[in-house]
Amino acid sequence: MIRKKRLPLAHLALYGWLPSPIKIWAYRTFRGYRIGKGATLAFGAIVLGEEVDIADGVEIGLLAMVIGRSIRIGRFSSIGTMSYVACERIQIGEDARIREQVFVGGPSLPESSFTLGSRTIILQMASINPTKPVTIGDDTGIGGHCLIFTHGSWLNAMDGYPVTYEPVTLGNSVWLPWRVFIMPGTTIGDGSVIGANSLVQGTIPPSSLAVGSPAKVIRSAPDFPTVPTEAERAEMVARMVAEFERYATYEHASIDVRGDYRAYTMSGRGTWGLLWRRTPGNALAAARGDTVLTEVALTEGERSTLRAGGVHWLDLAGRSRSVGGSPLTEEVATFIGRYGIRLPRDG
Repeated sequence: MIRKKRLPLAHLALYGWLPSPIKIWAYRTFRGYRIGKGATLAFGAIVLGEEVDIADGVEIGLLAMVIGRSIRIGRFSSIGTMSYVACERIQIGEDARIREQVFVGGPSLPESSFTLGSRTIILQMASINPTKPVTIGDDTGIGGHCLIFTHGSWLNAMDGYPVTYEPVTLGNSVWLPWRVFIMPGTTIGDGSVIGANSLVQGTIPPSSLAVGSPAKVIRSAPDFPTVPTEAERAEMVARMVAEFERYATYEHASIDVRGDYRAYTMSGRGTWGLLWRRTPGNALAAARGDTVLTEVALTEGERSTLRAGGVHWLDLAGRSRSVGGSPLTEEVATFIGRYGIRLPRDG
């Protein structure tokens, strides 16, 4: 009676094989999808929905499928190779990452929804069931092989077996390492960390460390996390810059250091400049196309000046970055992500 949407073979045959530019044109022309500049849909990738809004710079990988009534994907987000995301309402923020072979789907209800925050990542082979709403906040990390369920049922409820349908909510800056199992009805507060291989049911307060099966809180604020001093933060940034330069050199970049200014050259590709601003007294003497890496929060006036001058920035203290960037900006932004630093884009 009700048409199942799990594998839309006709849509896949009609659109999946098309090259990305033609596929995007066809989606815009024949299905009325809103697709931004610089978006790419790889071979075999399809998007099937009644209301589809894909922002600038979105990437949908080889053989990936996104299926729902309402689909909204924010700027510069990506869905990896052979991932499957199917839900009534799909809302993905900007700079979010769904890696390869992630499965999001399950039995559908009118209220089924999957909300993924900005700069959040879901790693390989994770499985999420959004029969009831699954809400995952900004800057959260979901490790590989994690399982998130909003329903638990198999045996006959009329024989006394439990049947559970409850939503799951993960706050901002939550970290689930690999193989964490989230049960229906779970809420995890902002800034909490769950130990690997844990099973979580119920409520975990904000800023907590919980481990075990079932997971129990073993540390919480103000003892968790331990906030570093300003001097310790400066040492961290110095180590990050040194490690990035070691990595760039290993990848055959040459680096010309002139005080706080560095020029990175990749043979045959170009040269890009980076100004490392460590103290408030350091001038923002950067040219168009350069990147400012600052440990001092930029003022709104300084951001306006950088925008007008075509200078990109990564503001560690103010926790912001320019909308776009040079290849060096993107490389540094990706590298500091290894240290858990993710910066919201300007605007």
